Amino acid sequence: MKIEKQVLTRVEGEAVLHLEWDKGKIIDAKINIPNTRGIEKVLEGRPFMDALVINPRVCGICGHAHLIATAMALEKVLGIESISTKAKIVRSITQLTEMIQNHIKWFYFFVMPDFVKINENLNEYKSFKGVQWRKAVSISSEIVKVIALFAGQWPHSSYAIPGGITSTFGEREVFRAKNYIKKTKDFFLKEVVGIDEEEFLKLRKKGNFGELKGDFGRFLELVYENEMHNIGKAYNRFLSGGGLYLCLKPSYKKGKGRRCKFNVEEVKELNPPDYTKARPVRYKGLPYETGPLARQLLYKNPFVKKLYSLYEDSYLTRVSARVLEIWELLSLIEKLLEKLIEHLDEKSFEGEINKQASGQGVSFIEAARGTLIHKVVVEKGKIMKYEIITPSQWNLGPRCNKYLGVAEKAIIGLDSELKAEMVLRSFDLCSVCTTH
Repeated sequence: MKIEKQVLTRVEGEAVLHLEWDKGKIIDAKINIPNTRGIEKVLEGRPFMDALVINPRVCGICGHAHLIATAMALEKVLGIESISTKAKIVRSITQLTEMIQNHIKWFYFFVMPDFVKINENLNEYKSFKGVQWRKAVSISSEIVKVIALFAGQWPHSSYAIPGGITSTFGEREVFRAKNYIKKTKDFFLKEVVGIDEEEFLKLRKKGNFGELKGDFGRFLELVYENEMHNIGKAYNRFLSGGGLYLCLKPSYKKGKGRRCKFNVEEVKELNPPDYTKARPVRYKGLPYETGPLARQLLYKNPFVKKLYSLYEDSYLTRVSARVLEIWELLSLIEKLLEKLIEHLDEKSFEGEINKQASGQGVSFIEAARGTLIHKVVVEKGKIMKYEIITPSQWNLGPRCNKYLGVAEKAIIGLDSELKAEMVLRSFDLCSVCTTH
């Protein structure tokens, strides 16, 4: 028996993986997130509007989701029950756009370069040098311009406020946004799946993922070549609390086929064990996986349904769900942009902001990595308590006295350090989000 300590690279922030081995197999895994910035403590005692500027700094990748979650929680404090359709649509468009750029970067910067360690001839996926890596940098820079059109900047936007949004725009900005979405769809079809839209939609209808080409097709080949299609399974239990798609309400799925309404009051954040600063999160006392795999199963994406029927919550299914979600998000943004044109004359902001308000607010939305929850208590305009539960806590959080963390369980039984890292990255490791 041996124990290894490994500092992980290509991670947002810092993380250490502790592995315990016996007879060539991993028999225990601990994910150590050693640092925390204490954002929740920083917020205490401040005017509640400060949270709109501070919270997007929780993460440089998904800060927009934190902004919108903050605005929604503060709306509960202020008793703001509704905002204009225009503001709702724009918040959704920018939120979804942030998720797309994250998915693209994750696949090309984290997933595919791992296979370069296995096969050095995959020059097109080498970090900084590979042609596909560079194309991903270019298109991810293009897509975030959609956020800039409506939010003024990215990252760390602060345009969403209680009662709506602060930005003004017209048909010109909507048209430009459509153009950026089209460019990204063209990238997805040409580079990611390697076929035209008509053929892609035919395959999607039947769930024939094995006929996809492009970089995703190459990913499938590499997974099968290295016998990785059945590794990385966790609890086979999924949660999507924040809603996202036009037809998907907040809900969770336990095991196969059971769908239930999500109750945020059943979410509990526990004390961390002694090996990490991260806090485990449980729903009704149980660990759940959140993120694209959970969303796409609930959304009944035909590709993901087929993958899941074959390989359940494996590394292959998890990565595939996130890559293929890019198309679903792009298609949804197109619909939202069309709808936005009908509401351009509406007000961006409605209501009043009482800066001496008292109250409590809870919000939950979907970020790129999964369900994000914000809870705030305000007294006479000052934040008394703020709690943030991130998707990374669900997926990468540590064990409690009953259960291993989701990612920890997915690593047990693997036979190599590299595979352990790859399974961990399939959850999109972000230490700054995990401990914020």
